[in-house]
Amino acid sequence: MTKKILIVDNSVHKKCLRCSQFHRHFSSKFSVIHPIERTLPKNLDAYSHIILTGSGSHVDGMNIIYHRLRPFINKVEREGVPMLGICFGFQAIVAALSDLTSVDHFEHPEIGWTRIYRTSPSRIFKGVPNKFYAFENHQSSVRHLPGELRKTAHSHRINIQAFEHKSKPIFGVQFHPEYTDFHGKEVVSHWLKRRVPFRWFTNVNKPPRYNPEIAEKIITNFYYSTKDFKKQSPLRKFS
Repeated sequence: MTKKILIVDNSVHKKCLRCSQFHRHFSSKFSVIHPIERTLPKNLDAYSHIILTGSGSHVDGMNIIYHRLRPFINKVEREGVPMLGICFGFQAIVAALSDLTSVDHFEHPEIGWTRIYRTSPSRIFKGVPNKFYAFENHQSSVRHLPGELRKTAHSHRINIQAFEHKSKPIFGVQFHPEYTDFHGKEVVSHWLKRRVPFRWFTNVNKPPRYNPEIAEKIITNFYYSTKDFKKQSPLRKFS
């Protein structure tokens, strides 16, 4: 049986709003589950990799998506299925493997292109520059990591921008490697319509910061983060 990549779409308002940004990367088969509408699978045998997307909501005790994700994340971790959490997904993994006190909420969101600094080697950052720009759109951050996770990147504002599990192919990034300049402009436009102060934005009025090679390397490295898979690229060609 050919296994699929499972994308857990944590979007709140529009189903698969963020999934379209992943579709262009994969030529291998994938499935999408929206945890608000469907039960997350109890049997993981059909899946080779799992991606937890961003959300637009917060990881906290009142969040129904997080409550459904927590036992699922713990099962994935126990079985060692490769998993990548992005933004909300990144925070959800940390909270599920520790507790909700590991996630800190702040008053003003971080929106725009942020310079990320690698702090230690990571399998998903192989071939990625020590400093690079990535798009941020969040109002929470990870305060501390459980013992089985180690920090692999930070930024000037956020102390923990990425982590890697010490013994399993489980990774997380606070930033959005899948966001292009186009997606970044869409997010900025959304916030401007809500009349948020311009001081909340970072590098949005400067030349394009997106580097397609960053997303390609991170996703490719994630795909090959375990030795149990054939060397068959899951990526579509980037234009």
